[in-house]
Amino acid sequence: MKIHIKGSILVSMAALGVFAVVGISQSSAVSAKSRVRVTSNVKLRGTGASRNVTFTGKAALWTKASALKGAKKVATTITLRDLAKSTRSSKNVRAYRVARTNRGKVYYKVVTFDGKDRGWIYGGKSRSSFAGGVKSYLTFQQNSLTDDMSNGTFQFANPGTANNNQTVTYEQPAWTQYKVGRQVTDSRPYANVSYQIDQAGMRTREGDQWVHISATNNGNSGADGWILYSGLKKTTNINSPIADNAIRIKLVDSATGSSLTSVDFTKTGVTKGATVGSNVNGTWKLDSNDSSSIQSQIASALSPLGYPGFTLTQGQIAAIAQGTFGSSVTISVVKPTINKAVRIVLTDPSGNVINYVDYTTANAANGQPVGVQDGSTWKLAATDTAAIQAKLVDALKGTGFALSANNTLTNKLKLLKRHSVTRFPLRPLPLTQSKTMKFNCRLLIRPVRLLVQQP
Repeated sequence: MKIHIKGSILVSMAALGVFAVVGISQSSAVSAKSRVRVTSNVKLRGTGASRNVTFTGKAALWTKASALKGAKKVATTITLRDLAKSTRSSKNVRAYRVARTNRGKVYYKVVTFDGKDRGWIYGGKSRSSFAGGVKSYLTFQQNSLTDDMSNGTFQFANPGTANNNQTVTYEQPAWTQYKVGRQVTDSRPYANVSYQIDQAGMRTREGDQWVHISATNNGNSGADGWILYSGLKKTTNINSPIADNAIRIKLVDSATGSSLTSVDFTKTGVTKGATVGSNVNGTWKLDSNDSSSIQSQIASALSPLGYPGFTLTQGQIAAIAQGTFGSSVTISVVKPTINKAVRIVLTDPSGNVINYVDYTTANAANGQPVGVQDGSTWKLAATDTAAIQAKLVDALKGTGFALSANNTLTNKLKLLKRHSVTRFPLRPLPLTQSKTMKFNCRLLIRPVRLLVQQP
């Protein structure tokens, strides 16, 4: 009996001992965590370019250093990886403060250039270089001038006030430096000023061509700055007379309607007023040599502007063929979308471009429909609908426009007929004839009474 009691006491003491050890261990862990504190928190020094970063996806974004008590997650690593892959420079990131904890860890406070994502992120154990959740990033890459850039003089193609990267000039290429904006807000006073190009480069995310212009007359230098190359036109043909044996072919962007450039096609032995081509059984055609020469001239003029691989379509051939020598004709050209993507262009009721988004998926293939056909109706998968809707909502923020029906896509979406990047844009189809979106194509969304409306 005594032995039984004694054994019971020993077992109880052993159990108590185990609990005591566990209690001490937990207390130590809590105490250790509570001792994590920030020992320094200072503003980052250096040029803005040296503090441009991108996310690595190795750490999340927090309201404060993640090791500190009470830190809340602002964005997951998945979200940050998506931001790092963005094709919009407004998603560039600037680091502007750095903190160190007593455990030797470094955290950076960062913000996207559009101000929509801000917080603290783990940055390694040394302030000498970015690490952990961020790394240095080059937002803009300088390149050499082409012969056309070096030797030409230019003017604004469409002087005005639009903040669309090709109407006014910027102190730096748009969204490549944090809080660095426009050089001028209205280029109309400089409509007749001639400019030379002295610098060129491409934005890393969009891959579009930007140039820095300087007025040939120093007295008109107020608008000197950066602009998309496509926002300029050569002064060679501006207001100059068209030769009697020439036709001036004016080239405009199909999505924005903005003027790109023009070429003069000349032919010996022709008279003013004669048609460039001929009507054969009701179809306007160009002589094969003329067609080849015109296509070569247009392709050479468009390539430096970011419109490579130009090929005349039957519609363009017919338009030029009906033109007459001594006059001009205007044709639209399509700018290629990114590979394996569909471009959705948002316009206001007047047809002015508000913004655009490029949508793709991991398994996308050029020419593959974005949706699936259910009988006579084309539908999007729920995941595609959600992703496209999110992109459109984000693209419209701060523009004064929004999707109808509380920022959601509706079945009242009016689409232009799909076409590949090398085809001439077609007229809008009735809603009942709308075609499915396909990857590697441009899809224009005309929001007149249907998609985009002012709130």
